[in-house]
Amino acid sequence: MPLLPPRESGRHLAAKPARTDGHPRPEEGASEENLPNDAAYILGAHPPRRGLKEDGYGKYDLLSRNGKSWDHEAFALRCAGCHRTAVDPKAHTFSATSLDSYTCHGIVPQDHPNDTSLVWLSKKHTRDPKEIVSICGQCHLRGGRSKSSGLPYPNNFVAGDDLFHDFQVDFSKADDAGMSPNDRHVYTNARDVVLHKGDVTCLSCHKVHDNNISKHRLVLSGPICQDCHNAEGPKKKVKPSVARSDVCEY
Repeated sequence: MPLLPPRESGRHLAAKPARTDGHPRPEEGASEENLPNDAAYILGAHPPRRGLKEDGYGKYDLLSRNGKSWDHEAFALRCAGCHRTAVDPKAHTFSATSLDSYTCHGIVPQDHPNDTSLVWLSKKHTRDPKEIVSICGQCHLRGGRSKSSGLPYPNNFVAGDDLFHDFQVDFSKADDAGMSPNDRHVYTNARDVVLHKGDVTCLSCHKVHDNNISKHRLVLSGPICQDCHNAEGPKKKVKPSVARSDVCEY
């Protein structure tokens, strides 16, 4: 499959120049990034962003954190599984330069417009909590590792499968106070579902395509809410935190 052009959603990838997707190039106001001229793409929806440049079919070089050199292996070995589609676990090449809709919605029959219950995560599809956590956790359970490939992202997981058959996750991290609140929140919810048969999932509070938190206000408060919110007071007040990730190097 040929490389697809980057999407304009700006969620994972932006093409140069990036005027409409929320990933401005340095000359368009993000001077603090100071990306080199040969950075053809920008990785990341929020700072700190990293530059990317093509290095053959299905391969990208990743700009080092100090912005002075290009790493030929880092993107393939750390990032590709959650920012690209259909990554070859041996060659570390990929077939699409962003996340294809199949990543979250699965293998969809051709007649799905007439029956949206055939599409994973649609309102009419069955809502099995573990399968929902598997779909979201394939990228958001940062720190897991594939048994079959040894890489820090799943080995070609397909929506509807059991993510945890191959992807090893240490759920004790949910109790690690030193973990980023964002990651700890995901680990706590996944543990509740996978180990304790909980029925609250990512979709209970989050919309699939909308960066919108309005659904939070409709959910009854519980212990998991306190990862981000105070025990008392309005939910719109969020605990101060700094997003960080060893996997993503920020």
